[in-house]
Amino acid sequence: MNWKISLVISLAVAAQQPIGTGFSPERVARLKAALKETVDKKEFAGIHVAVMKKGKLAINESFGYQDMEAGKPMRADTIMRMASMTKPIASAAVMILYEEGKFHLDDPISKWIPGMEKVRVLENEDSDGTHTVPLKRETTVKHLLTHTSGLYNSKAYAKHGTFGRNLTLKEMAAKLPEVPLSHQPGEAWRYGMSIDVLGYLVEVWSGKTFDVFLQERIFTPLGMKDTGFHVAKEKIDRVSKVYTLGEGGVVRPAQQRGDPSVAPKFFSGGGGLYSTAPDYLRFCQMLINGGVLDGKRILARTTVDYMFRNHVPVNMIVPEGPNGRTGHGFGFGGAVLVDPSAYQVLSVEGDYNWGGANGTYFWIDRKNEMAAVWMVQRPPFTAPPSKRFKILVYQALE
Repeated sequence: MNWKISLVISLAVAAQQPIGTGFSPERVARLKAALKETVDKKEFAGIHVAVMKKGKLAINESFGYQDMEAGKPMRADTIMRMASMTKPIASAAVMILYEEGKFHLDDPISKWIPGMEKVRVLENEDSDGTHTVPLKRETTVKHLLTHTSGLYNSKAYAKHGTFGRNLTLKEMAAKLPEVPLSHQPGEAWRYGMSIDVLGYLVEVWSGKTFDVFLQERIFTPLGMKDTGFHVAKEKIDRVSKVYTLGEGGVVRPAQQRGDPSVAPKFFSGGGGLYSTAPDYLRFCQMLINGGVLDGKRILARTTVDYMFRNHVPVNMIVPEGPNGRTGHGFGFGGAVLVDPSAYQVLSVEGDYNWGGANGTYFWIDRKNEMAAVWMVQRPPFTAPPSKRFKILVYQALE
């Protein structure tokens, strides 16, 4: 079976390191041994890792199982629940429409979501919601792209069913002004529901449902044939089972959530996509190339440069916790590494990265023309395994 990322590569030989990829074979062997040991210890049921460098597939390794109980091995084309790794793709969709002049970054979202100009703000972010204050400034499109919007009042959203999965994006947007913002727009970085709201705005700006827009403007042009909000029934046997860490640090099956073959009503730009390592690397390679892949231009180079800039003051992002990213700022759709020494992980300044709740992670290093994906299905996302993978990749560079 062949899969193409900038060029057609045979899966039959992909496990062998291609010549001239800029990686040391001996040090790639170290990477393989370390990840195999992790699976042998059953810290993960299965892992697939892949690294592109200068348009070539340099590392492409599977370990363990996509379904351990059935003895079904992990493969390069195993389909994963990408969760928040949906966000960079959704953000790219937004920027496609930005290039077409559909909006300005400083436009208030009340232009398309009436009522947001009057939304209240919690007086104290940790309050019960009974004490609110008026807006100082309205939430803008850029606030959504950078998670500085204030859309982080999760308890109230749950109470009001604002982001209920039985809603359409239009119905979600109509409920949005009912709930106070967690903080004044632009005054804090909180990893909330901003990108789901952008999914609705894509529908407004494009006149198409979010799933159709992504398919027509990103997935089809890039040849991302296994990416979408649901999985075709003939591909279901390639969907990885989800695991959790049980007693003794050994994985056990997690409760499986929903039927992947059923198309959702709520197209979550924040976390709804299924994809594979080959597909996601095609998206990454397009960004490395400055917005183009195989002659298909998705974004302008200047737009990609702008997405990869840090748009959030580092002191606004606390070092640890769910809203923490040590040494990182934030671009559009992903974190931007601004201080590798503070991060304390072997890495390169300016890398663009993000992870998903089911454990997946990726980064793009344009200085080395490199992209890497860490594909697992063991929620919640925890940084140490993906950090270890990152170290193993950089130590193997020649």
